[in-house]
Amino acid sequence: MKRFFIAVLIGLLFSQVMYAQRYKQRSFIEFKFGQLDPADASIGNLFGVATGRTIDDRLSWGIELDVYKSTFRRQTTVAEFDSAGITFREKRVELEFTTTIIPVYFLLNYELPLGGRTNPFRFRASGGIGWEFIWNHENNFKLDIERKRFFNGLGWHLSTGMGLKISQAGVLFFDVVYNDATVTRNQDRNQQGLPIFQVMDVSGFGFLFGINIAVRDLF
Repeated sequence: MKRFFIAVLIGLLFSQVMYAQRYKQRSFIEFKFGQLDPADASIGNLFGVATGRTIDDRLSWGIELDVYKSTFRRQTTVAEFDSAGITFREKRVELEFTTTIIPVYFLLNYELPLGGRTNPFRFRASGGIGWEFIWNHENNFKLDIERKRFFNGLGWHLSTGMGLKISQAGVLFFDVVYNDATVTRNQDRNQQGLPIFQVMDVSGFGFLFGINIAVRDLF
């Protein structure tokens, strides 16, 4: 599946090279914020920045850097107080997991104006493939154990959504995104000489709000 996806991205990119020479290209920068719900981590916030260049009036390519972070805490209420009509509780944290994901993608984007060029609404779609880096920090306060883990591996994502052109250079957008990545760490062998490693699945759906801004040529 990943090889097919790479082949499609490369094929679409190079199929536009001849037309791109007749089209006035422009650079863009895109800021986005939302949430992602990976399979083996808690739902967390996602912030991303992408930059790239148009290929023609519908296609563009770019590079994207995202930062996802989530925190899971296991906590219990140990006391409850009522003072002068104000109620508050005292909680005890027993376990805390913090996960940070930083993927870097090569992107191919598609944008189609709806109802003609004067209509401000746009259909958006994007596909990206790259490498994902994951840091997991575990704090077991009850057992006084602290662990840090690092994973990395190949990942890809797809997104689709709607954009609203608000100015000559700016487009606000809302996208639904799917991220697919199964990452590994600590490849080793056990006492019997058999390969062992740890696996983390960070595949999942999310959503993003953001703005795409046409800028002066960056490259």
